[in-house]
Amino acid sequence: MATAARAALIAWLSLGLAACAVGRGPRAAVSPAAAYWCPMHPDVRGHAGERCPKCQMELVPASTVIGDAYAVDVELNPRLVAPRQKTRVRLHVREPGTGATVKRFDVVHEKVFHLFVISRDLEYFTHVHPVLRADGALDVDIELPRAGLYQLVADFVPAGGPPQVVQKSIITAGHEGPLLGDLVLTADTDDKVIAGTRVRLGMREAMAGGQRLMTFELLDEASGRPASGLEPYLGATGHLVLMSADMSVASHSHPVAERAALPSSVAFQVLFPRAGTYRVWVQFQRSGKVMTASFTIPVQDRYRTGT
Repeated sequence: MATAARAALIAWLSLGLAACAVGRGPRAAVSPAAAYWCPMHPDVRGHAGERCPKCQMELVPASTVIGDAYAVDVELNPRLVAPRQKTRVRLHVREPGTGATVKRFDVVHEKVFHLFVISRDLEYFTHVHPVLRADGALDVDIELPRAGLYQLVADFVPAGGPPQVVQKSIITAGHEGPLLGDLVLTADTDDKVIAGTRVRLGMREAMAGGQRLMTFELLDEASGRPASGLEPYLGATGHLVLMSADMSVASHSHPVAERAALPSSVAFQVLFPRAGTYRVWVQFQRSGKVMTASFTIPVQDRYRTGT
C-alpha cells in the first residue's frame, strides 16, 4: 500500500475505531442465543462467522452475558495520533437507548473513571484517570511511545447504573504492521523485580471458565524478607488488569480481602472466561512509588483430553 494511502487509512481507522460510539446507530435484531460479539464493540452481538458492521472484525465468542453496554465516544486532539506526541483524549459516556450524556459517576477506588492504555503487543501499559468536566466530558493527556495499535480500556460505574468495561482503539501514524491479527504470547510466571521489590506469583494451573486465586508475594530484593513500606494505591492494596491475547477480554479487579494493616502477600480472585493466553498487570505502591509487574498466563481448556 502506498505511503500516502496507508496514512489516510490509518487516520480514518484511528478516528473511526476510536470515535465511533458503542451502541449508536441502527442495530440489527439479535437472537438472545447469539453468543458472539465484537472485541472492539462489545454491544455488537451475532453468530459465528459474522463480522462487526462498524469495524469489520470477525465476531468472537462472548466472554460473559451482559446487557446493553453504555456507549463511549472518543475524540482525539490531534485527530491523527503521532508517537511520542502529547494527545488529548476526550471521552463522553452515553446511556444505552437514549444516547444521553452521562454526567455523574460513582467514585470507585478514589476515582470516577479508570482508563488503561495497552499496546497491541501487550508490552505497553499505563493506568490513568480522566478529569470529569461539568458537561460530562472526561479529559486526559496521553503520550504513546511508538507507532502501533493501542487499546483504551475504560472502567467506570455510571451513577445508578451497572459497572462497565468498554474498549476502544487508537491507531497511530507510522504504523507499518498488520492492523489486525493474532498475537502469540509465551508463558511468563517468573518473579519480577521492580524498584528493589521482588513480585512473586503463586497460583494453580488456570482453566477456562473457572476462577483462580492469584497470590502475589512482595519481597525486599536486598534482604529477601517481606517488603515493608507498602501503602494503599487508589484505596486498595493492589490493582490487577487482565487482557486476553486477542484483546477481546479485559477486566480490572481488586484484592479479595482488604485489611487495615497492609500485608506483604496480596490475593486476587480472577476469572478466565475461555482457553488462551492472558497478560496480567498487577500494581502496588511502596514508599510512595507505584510498581507495575506483568505476567503471562496460559489458560487450558477445561474439557481437554486427560483432565
